[in-house]
Amino acid sequence: MDQEMNRLSLLSLQVEKDSIGSALYAKEIYEQLKEYLSDPTIIPAKKKTITIIGGGIIGLMAAYFLQKSGFGVTILERKSFGAAASGRNGGGVLALGRELREMPFARIAIDIWDALELEGIDTKFVRSGNVMFARNEIEKQQLLAAHDLYYASGLKVKILSSNELKTILPEIDSQITMGLFSEVDAQSYPFTTIKSIISYLRKNGAQVIDHCEVIEFKTKQHEIESVVTHQRDYQSDAYLFCAGPWTTELCKKLNEEIPVFPRRSQILVTEIMKKRNIHPFVAGNSIYLRQSHAGNILFGGGGPWETNGYDVSNTNFAIEFLTKRFIEIFPGYRNMQLIRAFAGTVELTRDHLPYFGKINSWENAFISAGYNGHGYGMSAVMGKIMAKSLSNYFAGRVNPIETSILSTFSVSRFGQKAGNQYV
Repeated sequence: MDQEMNRLSLLSLQVEKDSIGSALYAKEIYEQLKEYLSDPTIIPAKKKTITIIGGGIIGLMAAYFLQKSGFGVTILERKSFGAAASGRNGGGVLALGRELREMPFARIAIDIWDALELEGIDTKFVRSGNVMFARNEIEKQQLLAAHDLYYASGLKVKILSSNELKTILPEIDSQITMGLFSEVDAQSYPFTTIKSIISYLRKNGAQVIDHCEVIEFKTKQHEIESVVTHQRDYQSDAYLFCAGPWTTELCKKLNEEIPVFPRRSQILVTEIMKKRNIHPFVAGNSIYLRQSHAGNILFGGGGPWETNGYDVSNTNFAIEFLTKRFIEIFPGYRNMQLIRAFAGTVELTRDHLPYFGKINSWENAFISAGYNGHGYGMSAVMGKIMAKSLSNYFAGRVNPIETSILSTFSVSRFGQKAGNQYV
C-alpha cells in the first residue's frame, strides 16, 4: 500500500475548503429545487418546437422531458446516438463523490431515474449503493471529513468498518479497512437506457435523426431561424445545444466562445461472472468499478494522464494502469479475462461545473453541456429542469430559481455578456 498517497480521485468534494455551512446551504438548495420540480409545468397554449443539437444522454433526456411537457422535438446527432461518453461510461447515478454545488441536483437525479423505470424507460436501474474506500491514513481522514459534510448536506452516508466493508465487498483486499457508503446511490446500463429513450421519443412523434451534421445557422437579428445540415434545414421556435465536448466548435458557428475541453476516458470489461459478487458501485485507488446486470465487471477512470482531444482509441498504458489498480483492490480476480476495452470523450470546463441556460447573444438559444464526466447521472434532473425552464420562457415568465440556483451554471460566469432573464 502507498501509505502517503491520496488516490481518491473521484472525490470532487474539497474537504479542506468546504464547510458545514456550505453543506447546510446545499441542503437548503435541495429543498428549493425539489419544490420547484414538484410544481406543475406550464404547458404553452400553442405548441412550441425545439431543435436539440447533440444526441448523447443530455440531449436525449432533455428531449424526453420536453416532449412530456408538450413540446414538439427534433433531435440531431452528428454520428450515432450515445456514441461518445454517453454510451461509454460506468453507468453510475451517484451523489457520493460530488462536490457540494452539485449535490442538490445529484440527489434529485437519483429519484428521477427511479421514476423513469416506472414510466417504462428500460434503464436497468438499481439502487445498489456506492462505496468509496480508503487505502491509507490520508484517505481515511479525507473520507471522515467528507462524511460530515455529506451528512450535513442531507445525503445518507455512513462510515463502514473493516467487517462492514467485507460484508458488502467480501473479496476486497484485506488491507483496505475503511469505507464511506451511500445507500441511495444507484447504477444503470447506458446502452439500454439510450435505446429505450429513443424508442419512446419516436413512438410519441419526435424527429430523431442521426448522422446529421450541423453546417451552419441561419440567423436574423438576435434569433436563430434555422439549423443548416447536409440533409436539410431544421426550423423551430428554440434551439438547445447539448453537444458535449463538441460544444466549443459548434458555438463558434454563432460567434460564441464557450470553452469546453475534451479528454479521453477508458473502460475495461471482464468476462461474465456467474455470481454477483460486487453489488454496489465502487470507487477508490483512482478508478471506479461495478458489476453489471449481465455479470461483467466494468472498471475505468481518467485524469490528467489521459489524452486531451477526441481520440477514443484504447492504449496499452491505460490497460496496464487500470488493471493494476483493479487487482490491487481485488487481488483474487488476477486471473480473470478481459474481453473488451472502449473509450469515450468527457467534457471539461474551467471550474468543473456544467453550462446550463441561456446562450449569451441569441434570444432563442439554450445550452446544457460541459458535465465533466458527471453527465450520465445528472442528465435526468437537468433534462427536467430544462423542460420547465423553456416552459417559463415561452410563457414570458421569469424562472423563479434563476438567480438563487441556476446562475451558478450560466455561460456568463467567466465574465462573458449575460444572457436574458428567463433561464
